[in-house]
Amino acid sequence: MDLRDLLKAITTLAQNVIGIPANLAVLLVFVHIARAERRLLPADIIVSQLVFVNLVLILSRGIPQSLSALDYRGSYNTATCKFLMFTYRTTRAMSIPLTFLLSAYQGVTITPSSSRLYSLKPWLSRCLLPLSLLFWLLDGGTSYSSILYTSQIHNITFSALTLNLGYCLVEFPSEESYFAIGVMSLTRDTCFILLMVLSSLYILLILYQHCKRAKGIRSSVQSQGSSAENRAAKTVVTLITVYVIFFGIDNLIWAYTVTIGKVPVVMNDVRVFFSTLYATVCPVVVIVSNKRVNRKLRCDKFAQDSQSKETTISTVSVKFPTF
Repeated sequence: MDLRDLLKAITTLAQNVIGIPANLAVLLVFVHIARAERRLLPADIIVSQLVFVNLVLILSRGIPQSLSALDYRGSYNTATCKFLMFTYRTTRAMSIPLTFLLSAYQGVTITPSSSRLYSLKPWLSRCLLPLSLLFWLLDGGTSYSSILYTSQIHNITFSALTLNLGYCLVEFPSEESYFAIGVMSLTRDTCFILLMVLSSLYILLILYQHCKRAKGIRSSVQSQGSSAENRAAKTVVTLITVYVIFFGIDNLIWAYTVTIGKVPVVMNDVRVFFSTLYATVCPVVVIVSNKRVNRKLRCDKFAQDSQSKETTISTVSVKFPTF
C-alpha cells in the first residue's frame, strides 16, 4: 500500500469511526425523546432528519470507500453501484436544504414577536413534512445522472471523464454532459447555500440585538428561555459556517478539474473527503452544543452516580441515625 492509499484509508476510516456512531447516537436520542414525550419540537425534527441523511450518506459512501482504500474491492455489480451512487448523491444534496430549513426556522424562532417574520414560525412548523418531501423530490430528480452513468469496474481503458471510486465507476459520455450535470448540481446547491448564508447573517443580527437588550438581565425566566434559543441559534450558525467552508473547497476542486484535461487521482480523493466531511462533523457539533442531546447521552452515567450516592447516603444513615 503506497502513501496515497494509506492516507485515504486513514481518513475514510476516521470519518466512519466518528461519523457513524455520532449520527446514530443523536438519531437514537431523538427517537427516545419522541417515544417518551410523544412529540418532537420542529427544530428536533429537522435535526433528526439531518443526522439520518448524514448516517445514510456515510454508509453509502464511507464504508465502500474505506474497503476500497484497504484493497478490498468487493463484488459490486452495476445495479449495486447505481444504488450506492444515487443514494450518496441524493443524501449529500439533502443535507443542504435541511441545514437551510433549520437555519430558517431558528431565525424566525428568535426574531422579535413584533416582526412580520415571526408569523412564519407556525407556518414552518405545519409545513415541515411537505417541505421535506419537496426537497427529496428535487434532490432525487437532479441526481439522475448517478443512475445513468454509474457502472461496475471493468477492464476497459478509462477515459479522462471517468471518476474511478475504487469500487465503482462514474463514466460521463462527453465533456458537455460532465459540465452540464456539474453546473446543474452547483446551481441547485448554491441557491440553498446563499439562502443559508442570508439566514445565518439574520440570526447573527438578531443575536447582536438580543445581547444589547439583555445586558444586566440574568435571572428572569424569559432571559433563560432566550438564552436557550440563542444557544440553538449559535449552533445553527456554526453548522452553516462549517458547511460553507467544506462546500467551497469541494466546488473549488470541481472547478479546477473542469479546466484541466486529466484529473489527478489525488484531487478526486481530496474532493471525496471534503464532500463527506460535513456528515461527520455535524453530529459532533450537535452533541457538544445541544444540552438536551448531551444530557440524554449522559443519563446512564448520571443514573449510576445517583444510585451510588443513594446507596452511600442509605449506609451513612444506618451508621449514624438522626435523633
